[in-house]
Amino acid sequence: MPIYEFGCPGCGIQTTELYKMGEKGESLTCAQCGHAGLIRQISGFASLGVSGGTGGGTCSPGCHGNCTGCH
Repeated sequence: MPIYEFGCPGCGIQTTELYKMGEKGESLTCAQCGHAGLIRQISGFASLGVSGGTGGGTCSPGCHGNCTGCH
């Protein structure tokens, strides 16, 4: 199951939840104000891989984690 960020339309707090893929958040309740129905937010993602040359890849020391300088 992916991790999604949800926002509360009642108080504006954001929370992160492990939630089924494709679900929108209608069944979630805000922990702060109790508002039912949170809104899924657009957020960035993380992936495993080369990070600063320490992710186990074969990048050169000057790579800075994105491999644009070495590949």
